[in-house]
Amino acid sequence: MTKKKILIIHSSLGGGGAEKVLIDILRHFDYSVYDVTLFLLYRHGIYLDQVPSEVHIKKEEFGIKSRRFWTRLLLATGIYGLLMRRCARRVFKGEHFDTIISFMEGGPALCHQYLFDKAENHVTWVHTDLKNFHYSKYLFPCPGQERRFYQRVNEVIFVSNEAKEKFASLFDLPKGRVIYNLIDKDRICELSNAMKPNRESKLTIVNVGRLAPQKRQDRIIEVAALLKEKGVDADFWILGAGGLEQKLKQKATDKGVAERVHFYGFIANPYPYIKAADVFLLTSDTEGFPLVVCEAMCLGKPIVSTRITGPTEILDNGKYGILTELSPEVIANAIMTLVNDPAEIERYGLLATERANSLFDADGVMRQIYNVIDPQKTEQ
Repeated sequence: MTKKKILIIHSSLGGGGAEKVLIDILRHFDYSVYDVTLFLLYRHGIYLDQVPSEVHIKKEEFGIKSRRFWTRLLLATGIYGLLMRRCARRVFKGEHFDTIISFMEGGPALCHQYLFDKAENHVTWVHTDLKNFHYSKYLFPCPGQERRFYQRVNEVIFVSNEAKEKFASLFDLPKGRVIYNLIDKDRICELSNAMKPNRESKLTIVNVGRLAPQKRQDRIIEVAALLKEKGVDADFWILGAGGLEQKLKQKATDKGVAERVHFYGFIANPYPYIKAADVFLLTSDTEGFPLVVCEAMCLGKPIVSTRITGPTEILDNGKYGILTELSPEVIANAIMTLVNDPAEIERYGLLATERANSLFDADGVMRQIYNVIDPQKTEQ
């Protein structure tokens, strides 16, 4: 049997949620049926060594490891798009695929648009609320070019219903379908037992994510200060790396909570820390379908999250976790409801487990993906 040739385009394999999802999808692919090539625009990242051996990784890459100044300069002059086109056409000269997938908006989608003649079926993923966080528009050289790309692809995949609705509103394109991120519950639970972090008996709240502006870990520091004022003995664990690390650490010092807010940096296996904590806290301004919330639910952790795209849908508008407004005061008050009634921590933990068991089905997600990348395949 001739295998179907699939090309997946992504930016890099750094420590983000979309990258983890991509690795999990690649782990679950049926390589007896599909021949998969992964093209990374920047061939680096901590997940590189986790790509299955069956996957062909393109050795050429677009440019070098990104530098903010040069990237901005190239975008401003329009050269970025020209370099992307030249690279894509060179790398895939003489090649043809059955399906091409750009696994993210922005750079992967821009690269994808130069390869429409290289396959009959074209699929792209949208992982965020583009209406409220339309960062990708700066990558496309011409106004309207991004919308035309989405018009041309056969299928747009969204990681949440709200992300789809916001996309339709932004581009006036009511197309595409929702496929929730693949969450491997069994693997998460297994990895959570790899070690046991040291913790004190005090309330422990964990956050996992890049230290980036949209993640708003500065709110965690404000919450820590507010709880300290209320006499609550609590520790905050922040797992993640990013450009804001020193600024956040300084803020914790200035607020007098440096002994309460602990920065662990990037940790490849965060699950033991999530398991050891009492509560998972998400303070972002915007999300698509936040993987870390799903992972915390698989481990039975109560969720406190800002009311934004993704968590609102995952938690069924607050049925399976606590949703708050964006202010640190409101977030702190939500945590106080758990402090004042510890039985609520157990109740929300059970609700998280219930939601995870009903929502996350790795095999079901792969069947949906196969139906998109191989439209002629009969659903099994």
